[in-house]
Amino acid sequence: MQCPLMRFSCCCLNPKVIFMALGILGLALGIFSAFFPRRSIGLYQWIMEKFNWKVAPIDEAREVKNTAFLGFFLIVLNAGLSLLAYLKF
Repeated sequence: MQCPLMRFSCCCLNPKVIFMALGILGLALGIFSAFFPRRSIGLYQWIMEKFNWKVAPIDEAREVKNTAFLGFFLIVLNAGLSLLAYLKF
C-alpha cells in the first residue's frame, strides 16, 4: 500500500526521504566518531550522566582506537545505505 500523501511531491513519508535522512544522520555521526573519538566518548558519557549512570573506559587508549575504527565503519555503512536508497527508491 502506498502512502496517501505520495501524490504530493513533498511527502516526508517517502521511503527514499526517510532512508536518505537516516543515512546522512548516520554519516554525520560516523564522521564525528572517526575524527573526534575523544569528544564522541565524552558525549556518550554526558548523555549517560543525564540518566544517572557513570561510564568510564577501562583502557582509554583502546577505547579511543575502537571508537575511531567504528566511526569509519559507520561512515562506510551509511554511505552505502544512502547510495542504496538513492538508487533503489
